[in-house]
Amino acid sequence: MKTVRGLLNSKTLRALAVGSVLSALSSAQGFAQDKAAEQIVPSSSLAGNYLAARIASTDKDTANAVAFYRQAIALDPDNVDLKLKAFLNFIANGDFEEGVTTGRDIIKAGNEPEVVNIILSVDDIRRKNWVGSERNLTKDWRSALDRLMAGLVRSWSKIGQKKNEEAMKIVDELKGPAWFDLFAQYHGGLIALNAGDTKGAVKRLTTAFQNRAGGQAANETYTRIISALAFAHFKDGNTDQAKKILAEGLKLQPQSPVFTKSLDSLNAGKAPNFGVVTPQRGAAEVFLNLGTALNKEGGQQFARIYMQLARTLAPKDDAVLAELAQLLDAQGLIAEANELFSGIGEKSPYYRIARLEIALNLDELENLDAAKAEMESLLESDPDDLVAYLSYGSVLARHEKFNDAAAVYQRVIDRIEKPTRIHWNLFYRQGIAFERTKQWPKAEAAFKKSLELLPDQPSVLNYLGYSWIDMNINLDEGLEMIRKAVSLRPNDGYMVDSLGWAFYRLGRFDEAVVQLERAVELRPSDPTINDHLGDAYWKAGRKLEASFQWQHALALEPPEGDAPRIEAKLKDGLDVVEQKETAEEKSPDKG
Repeated sequence: MKTVRGLLNSKTLRALAVGSVLSALSSAQGFAQDKAAEQIVPSSSLAGNYLAARIASTDKDTANAVAFYRQAIALDPDNVDLKLKAFLNFIANGDFEEGVTTGRDIIKAGNEPEVVNIILSVDDIRRKNWVGSERNLTKDWRSALDRLMAGLVRSWSKIGQKKNEEAMKIVDELKGPAWFDLFAQYHGGLIALNAGDTKGAVKRLTTAFQNRAGGQAANETYTRIISALAFAHFKDGNTDQAKKILAEGLKLQPQSPVFTKSLDSLNAGKAPNFGVVTPQRGAAEVFLNLGTALNKEGGQQFARIYMQLARTLAPKDDAVLAELAQLLDAQGLIAEANELFSGIGEKSPYYRIARLEIALNLDELENLDAAKAEMESLLESDPDDLVAYLSYGSVLARHEKFNDAAAVYQRVIDRIEKPTRIHWNLFYRQGIAFERTKQWPKAEAAFKKSLELLPDQPSVLNYLGYSWIDMNINLDEGLEMIRKAVSLRPNDGYMVDSLGWAFYRLGRFDEAVVQLERAVELRPSDPTINDHLGDAYWKAGRKLEASFQWQHALALEPPEGDAPRIEAKLKDGLDVVEQKETAEEKSPDKG
């Protein structure tokens, strides 16, 4: 019989991964790549340095890529192709001056790629050479993204020249795919605001705020739109409407420190937090918005270039520093990320976000004591910070300190007078911590409370339903819960696995095979799911296929402790393994 401990181990780890509060906990792979690249040995040859640079760049180790490109260029200073490859690495690494110098060399050699014009326009804006910036951006841009970027930055260059009507005309004439609209509406509002047209700004920013579809595709920009609209209402003399907009923002992002701090400012009769008040900062906002929109799987290096350009134009802006730091963090550049986070001051609305990210990164670097100290400091300064409690509990659970995690969750639960919908995850995680410490009555109560707050939450349905089936209680209700979870997330391989394994535990092996085959299709590289399918095949009389699945599960490096059992099944068969386990359970010497 599959041990309960082995199954719930993998289930718990998945639950924690799916429900993680911040992305910082998922950066280990990138960090490993970064460290591997550090081992590249410099070469005295052009080919050696070039090859090392390409390897480092592929590994997203931009710092080493830059170092090797420098050495290669020193050996062949007239090689324009080499400089072009190095150019974007300089920008991505934050070496803007070197990038500009290299870009000018490329143009002098008779080559003028569009990306060089973008960098040179940023250099012009930095020096408030608005005409030069506009000249570098007046091109026939091939891609829709570049056309949008150039149009918006050109409009800010017009604002720098005090040509407000021309700036707005450029924005209004921007034509492109539907996703253009959100950015054009937003920057049109900001330009109106900078031009002193507060009513026009409110109108345009309201249109952007109502573009919910665009906001779903560009969450970070939508957050900025909410802050900008609140600021515009305040400047227009409508403080009540500004508060209403921020309240709407808090419904979308409960406990957002940015919205909360802005509301505090309004209540004190002060302007809400928003920093896009100059044309240079407006141009930086363009690169920040497009950078965060690009910051998806496969687009991180391009996003990094845009965010570095935003940082060049707004080197002390906390919103820019926070977004760039999170991107570096996602690429495994933890030390670099923490350095940027550390530069965010205590009065900033991004301060607590930064300190929380630092704490999570310290844990990622296996410095648990420092991470805990940082978390405790955060909770001491704000004992009602739900995100900090959830993050702290996740850190402890990652180290299987489930008793400590349950205690952390209880600390905040004791402070909540009346739990609401936003607290479902708190009780869910506490339920996991209680279940892992064999306190099932408390765990069951926590799971039920979570479902009371957010009925039909798939993760909770899955965990509670399977736990009941595993304990051979509430079988019909448990199975229906898992079915419901799968119907809500039909492409979640882990939940489909739970349904298949529930059928297995109920002795319905043919149904188990159907679900577990689908789970393997959804998660082909998961060793536990492949192991489960092997067991189901065996029970269904398909023993050759069972052996294949077990061998595949072994090749996928199963969780610690599972491999010996899989090897035993391959050697003796599942029936013999289960007989031995049953005998051990009944042995008077057990324990």
